[in-house]
Parts: sequence; C-alpha cells; structure tokens
Amino acid sequence: MRFDDIWLTGTGGTLGERTPVADAVATGHYESEAAESTGMVSVAQARLAPPEMAVIAGRQAIKDAQEYGTVVDPGSLYLHSHGHFQGIDMWPAACWIAKELLGPRVDGIPTTVSAWSNGSLASIDIAAAMLASRPALPSALITLGDRFAPPTDRWHTSPGIVFGDGAAAAVLARGGGRLRLVSLVSETDTVLEGLSRGDEPFRTAPAELGDIRHRTRQFLARGEISIRDVQTRSADRTRSVVARALADAELEQEQIDWFVTPFVGSTLYRESFVRPLGITPRHDLHELGLTIGHLGAADQIYALDHLLKADLLAPGARVLVIGTGMGFTFSAAVFATDRSRPHERKEGTPS
Repeated sequence: MRFDDIWLTGTGGTLGERTPVADAVATGHYESEAAESTGMVSVAQARLAPPEMAVIAGRQAIKDAQEYGTVVDPGSLYLHSHGHFQGIDMWPAACWIAKELLGPRVDGIPTTVSAWSNGSLASIDIAAAMLASRPALPSALITLGDRFAPPTDRWHTSPGIVFGDGAAAAVLARGGGRLRLVSLVSETDTVLEGLSRGDEPFRTAPAELGDIRHRTRQFLARGEISIRDVQTRSADRTRSVVARALADAELEQEQIDWFVTPFVGSTLYRESFVRPLGITPRHDLHELGLTIGHLGAADQIYALDHLLKADLLAPGARVLVIGTGMGFTFSAAVFATDRSRPHERKEGTPS
C-alpha cells in the first residue's frame, strides 16, 4: 500500500550492555564454529525488563516528536510489540507502559501487536492505516522491547541468530516529519507456521521454556516440507513483498540508498536477503546487527532510530526495510527523507 502523508516524527532506542561474543565462546556457551558462521562480535545483554526499556525508548521518541511539533498525548494511538516474556506473566505490559508515557488515562486501548520478530513493521502498518483513516487521531506511539535472559538460551534459540536485549520506539503523524513512509506491504505463508510449533500439544498452562529448535526439527521430520522448501518459500515471499513495496513506491531496487533487514548472522543475512533479492546494498546496517544481536520485535525501528540519530540519511535518501516473523510473516517498507535536511524542525516549534 502506498502512503502519501505518514511520517516518523520521533524515534528512540536503548540497548543492554554490549558483551563480547568471545566471552561466550571462552566459557563454552557458544561454539567457535557458530561464532565464525554468524560473524557476531558482541551482543546486548540487559538487566532491565523489556517494559522498562520500552519506557526509556518511548520517552526519547516522544521528546523527539514534540521538538518537531507533533502532539503526543492521551489521545494518541498506542501500540506495544514484543516476542518474548515481559517480566510478569498474565499482565498487560502495554497498559503499564502507556501509564508511564501518556499518563493515568488514555483515550483508547493500549494494544499489544503480536507479530514476534516482525513487530516493528506490523505496528507501523497498523498505526499508518489508523492515521490515514482517522483524521482526528493526532499521532501514533509505538514501543517494542525484548530481553532474552536465562533460562532462555540466546545463543541457540534459532540457528544463525544470536538474540540481543533492547527496545525501540517511534511516533508517527501526518503533515511532515523526519522520515516519510512511502509504502508498506505484508504477506504470510501459513504453511511455515509449524516451524515454531512442531508437535507441541495445546496446554492449559504455559510450559517452563519453549525449545524452538526442537519444534522445527519435529516439523521437518514429518516430511511434509523440506528445509529446501522452507528456504524457497521464504525467498519467494521476501522477493514478493519487496517487489510490491518498490512498485507501490514507484522505485527500482537500484534506487535504494539503505538496506535494512532483521539483525541476523552473516550467513543468514546473505542466504535469506542478499542472495534471494540479488541485491548489492549501497549501504546497510548489517555490521551494527553483529554488535548487538537480534532484538526480537525491535530491530527495524531501532535501525531507523540509528540512521536518524547518527545523521546517516542524506536529503532524498530512500530506505528499504524488510521484516520477517514466526507465523510466517513477511513485510517490506520504503521510507524516504525529505529533499530538505531530514532533521529540520517545523517553523515555530521549540528548539
């Protein structure tokens, strides 16, 4: 879908402390062969719970947006997304975060977007659609946060990925901003849903800890679909959403300045994104990902915050953002800076 007047006006991000991957290899928590394959240098490990990190990122994004002139208040749409435990079971984390960021009363329902690692683009998609269809809505606030602390095994939960801890946030509004959403499309291949379910039975209470690798092996052992089929179907959906997003943006792949993907290891990055798309990125954030790990739902918005805060986007720059998540969902979005400097404030807004 093409969007004509949806902008990121504020972003925020926070990470746990970067810990060298060499330390995990030395202690036997991570194999040297795996470290060589992923190319991971360090990983973010946090002490704060995900909602606490989401509040930090959210405050940054709100401050950013207010400096630009965007109203963020109890009348704003609020969405929170995550892929892992939020620190308390059977608890609406989104409502607590909303209280911390927007106050004791919110005109609406703080809502959790359960799209796992595709939470950034899923949340942006919902927020953009709401802003486009509800003129009275002043803005949309999105937060995302995950922590993969023990007993979760951040090193082996998913092949080719090391999970990092962090949070990100974004404010979307109409009428101008730092980064314009040009297009966003999503698709889901439900045949691949079983990769994260395996043969697990439905229970009446949560299991102590899910083993995604074991479930994936169970799913493939049925013989209904091979690992080559998984790779082919994933590549097809990735190519499809990218082609559609570029077409909606009226752009060719060669016109993209920045290429943003989930923060995965080097082998998975190459085989899941670079090779299927046949792309030689002009600029990407893969090296950044190798220093922080996969942030669950937050990768893409954290990446956009990094691009903006590090002033890496030239006027008129175009950014292709790709998201994937268990289920199995695939999204692609195109963002662009204004032809003027992307960090210019609106006239009359506070400095």
